Amino acid sequence: MNSRLGPVVRSLNVVRLLAESGGRTTIQAASAVLDLAPSTVHRLLDILVRDGMVERDKAERSYRIGPELFGIAARIVERNDMRTLALPVLHEVVELCDETCFLGVYLPIPRKMIFAEKADSSQLLRYQLPMNMPMSVLWGASGLAILAYLPQDQITQILAEEGPAPNSGEPVPSRATLDRQIAKIRARGFAITHGQKLVNAVGISAPVFGASGTVVGSLVITVPHSMISAANEQRLGYLLSDKATMLSYCLGAPVQTQNSK
Repeated sequence: MNSRLGPVVRSLNVVRLLAESGGRTTIQAASAVLDLAPSTVHRLLDILVRDGMVERDKAERSYRIGPELFGIAARIVERNDMRTLALPVLHEVVELCDETCFLGVYLPIPRKMIFAEKADSSQLLRYQLPMNMPMSVLWGASGLAILAYLPQDQITQILAEEGPAPNSGEPVPSRATLDRQIAKIRARGFAITHGQKLVNAVGISAPVFGASGTVVGSLVITVPHSMISAANEQRLGYLLSDKATMLSYCLGAPVQTQNSK
C-alpha cells in the first residue's frame, strides 16, 4: 500500500488518474491503480467532490472531473503556451551539457517545423539556427524526431513533397529506407543526423508529445562534428529524451505515450 504518501500527494494522484483515464473512474478502479484501500480512495474523492474538483455520478457509481478542475486546467493552458513551458526545460539541458538547446514545433498544415525557442550555452562556437522559419521534417534530427511519430498518411505526403537534403544533397530516401530510420528512432527514443542541414554538424533530437498523445515538436541540440564523440552523441540523446518526456508531461501527454518512445 502507498500508505506513506501524504494526503495532498494522494489527492493529486487521484486527479492524475482521472486525467489519464478519460476523465472518469470508480472507487474500485482507482484503488487498484493507485494501490490504496477503497476506503482511502473514497475519502479522497469525497474531499475533491466537496471542493468542486470532482463530480459524483450516482447512477453509474463513478466519479468524473468537476467544473472547478476544468477551470483550473483552462487557466493554466491560457497563461502558459508551449514556449513558456519549454524554457525551463531548455535551460536544464544547457546546465547539464552546456550546449545550446532548441525547441522545435510541428506545424501540421504545411507539414513543416519551426525553431520556436532556445536557451544558449556558454560555448563561443555554437550554431545560430533560424527562428520561426518553416523547414522540412524529413532532413535533420530536429525534423526526423517529429516525423518518426507522425501518422503514416502524413509521412507519405511529406516524402512526396520533399527534395534533397539542404546541405549534404542526399536524395529523398525510399519509403523502406525511411521506415528503417523511423524504427531506429522509435527504438532508442531520439534521432541523430550528420551534416544534413548544416555543414559538419551533428544534430540530436527527441520528440515532444501533447495532451492528445500526438507529437507536437522536439528538443534539439546541434554540435560541431569535431567536438563530439559517438559515445557523447548517445549520452546527449538520452538526456534530451528524458527532458522531452518531462516537457511532454507538462503539456499533458498521457504517460503511456511517453513510455512508448
